[in-house]
Amino acid sequence: MRPSVPTILVVGDGLAGCLIAWELYIRGCPFTVWSDGSPAASDVAAGMSNPVSFKRILPQWNAKEQQDEARARYQLIESHLETVLWRDVPIVRVFPNREYADRWAERAAGGHGVSPFIETMDDADLHESIKAPHGAGLVPDAGWVNVVALTEASRTKWQGLGRWEQRTWNMTDGCPEGFDAVVDCRGTGAVEDLAAFGLELRKNHGEVLRVKPAADWGERIVNNVTWALPLGDGTYRVGSTYRWDIHEPICLDESPAALMQGAANARAIAQEMQCIEHRAGLRPTCFDRRPILGVVSKEHPHYHACVGWGTRGVTIGPTVARWTIEALLGEREAVPDEVHPKRFPTFTEN
Repeated sequence: MRPSVPTILVVGDGLAGCLIAWELYIRGCPFTVWSDGSPAASDVAAGMSNPVSFKRILPQWNAKEQQDEARARYQLIESHLETVLWRDVPIVRVFPNREYADRWAERAAGGHGVSPFIETMDDADLHESIKAPHGAGLVPDAGWVNVVALTEASRTKWQGLGRWEQRTWNMTDGCPEGFDAVVDCRGTGAVEDLAAFGLELRKNHGEVLRVKPAADWGERIVNNVTWALPLGDGTYRVGSTYRWDIHEPICLDESPAALMQGAANARAIAQEMQCIEHRAGLRPTCFDRRPILGVVSKEHPHYHACVGWGTRGVTIGPTVARWTIEALLGEREAVPDEVHPKRFPTFTEN
């Protein structure tokens, strides 16, 4: 006899809830998404998929595997929604100084873990708008996901299928009648519930802009700490700020000028820039920048966390959503150790 397929409640419909729902939908598992309508980190997500950590010029965690799975999954979702979500968009990294430039060139030459992901660039390869006195490097295998379009189109689809409701949920509600398990994708909304088990989910405040410069900036993402991402319509997303002392998704008056100045610092000619949109959100992050996945309590075996995706949510999302559902369905014994709650020294499973 074929084992019964559990019915899953997905709480939250930002990027995490969206990708969990798609993992279930593609597998043919029954589910419903509940959302309380609160702002999500996805509302201000850059949407970039970047395999390189620019600060130390190192490959990101499981960079190649996660990048490949992300591209494939978003393209599969595109086929269901009949809309373009993923674009391959290389990243130009403007070097801050000569020492950084030399380290990049040395690693791009080969023999380092990051070597397959980076290239050097000649000045002639740079868009005419870019100012790079110390040179620049290229990350050719990078991409961009239209996160807002993804979450909005997915929400419309679930609503049309009768699988979405505007409702709240927290740990004290347990597993509601009609469901066999709950997957918590509330992001920073899960902070208090997870704290009861010694799991600290931190709130990282960030802001992004959509700007329209007076002249074309090209079709590549440009990163000089501040990044500018082409949206294909003559406007660019610019970001981002990082603050640990602000715990509400508020837009600060001083941020647009600071972000636009940061973007302007990478441009050869000063030009006017119009700020069209200003958004703020709270990124859910963990001490080691890895998410919290899976069962967190023996007393609540129905509860599965899928939170703390941080700034790399677009890239890691398809992989960690798959791990979460594989563990929930018993296809794997547990999620991998690097994302398991037990890695927290304060974890108190009960």
